[in-house]
Amino acid sequence: MITYSLKNDRYQLEIPALTYGTAHFERNDMDEVYFELLDAYVAAGGTCLDTARTYCSWLENGEDTSEGVIGRWMKARGNREKMIVVTKGGHPDHSDLHISRLSREEIEYDINRSLEVLGTDYVDVFLLHRDDETIDVSEIMPVLNDIVVSGKAHFIGVSNWKTARIEKANKYAAEHGLEPIRISQINYSFAHLSSDMLGDDTLVSMDSTEYAWYVKNNFPVMAFSPQAKGFFSKLAKGESVKNIIEGQFVSTANLARLAKVIKLCKEIKQAPAVVVLGYLNSQPFFVSSVFSASKVWQIEEDMGAQDMVFDKSTLRKLEL
Repeated sequence: MITYSLKNDRYQLEIPALTYGTAHFERNDMDEVYFELLDAYVAAGGTCLDTARTYCSWLENGEDTSEGVIGRWMKARGNREKMIVVTKGGHPDHSDLHISRLSREEIEYDINRSLEVLGTDYVDVFLLHRDDETIDVSEIMPVLNDIVVSGKAHFIGVSNWKTARIEKANKYAAEHGLEPIRISQINYSFAHLSSDMLGDDTLVSMDSTEYAWYVKNNFPVMAFSPQAKGFFSKLAKGESVKNIIEGQFVSTANLARLAKVIKLCKEIKQAPAVVVLGYLNSQPFFVSSVFSASKVWQIEEDMGAQDMVFDKSTLRKLEL
């Protein structure tokens, strides 16, 4: 498995190229099903789980489910020390994503509640789940630093933050001797995508400006929706475009990229999922793809990309 070393003065961990995302763990009465999926991920070489305080809270009786499943599974398997747990806090209420929850009290509530539900005294990485650019980084970074100093999280990062804010936050952290943001999670895949296409301006997607900063700073990324919600895999297998969320990925540019994926799949005899994940593995900065799968065979197929890297010539063919 391709990995990236996160390090600070006290901790070090190896983030894998393929992280298993658990936003689909929606119920508390399906542990047998979810445990089988988690076991399959580990059996295939996986070590990192991505969850969030807010996951499934939009569903009736959905609050705590994703973190709760992970906590019960780790307890049952006795494998907490072997797993990298990434969770996220500070997400706005779903009734209005533009009213932020980034006060000290709200962030501390989220990390403490996450630890309680996960049944652990620390998470490996804690991410803030949305940004609010009207709040100065001087109000945010000391809170995150305190979480690391307390041992509740070993590393801090952000989800859906623009790189300009990350740079500003880390400059403040450096000037004040605080723990910096060390990893960023954004919407990133082989597909062309924008916030307009997503219909949510609180999400951040990879674009040319963001990409240039990540390359320049060799800054690690966790990519959510790395398979464009199945766009390439489903269409490459002949499924109808109607099965893909209308307006998000169906475009002339992405249909042209789909044709290139299909061609490369035939040449190297690999599944579309492996090709699109391999594309992210091949970037000049580290990418951990946070993939989601609800069936064991899908996990096994996706994990086939854990060491897949394309040369520059192949990347050019895909991108042109």
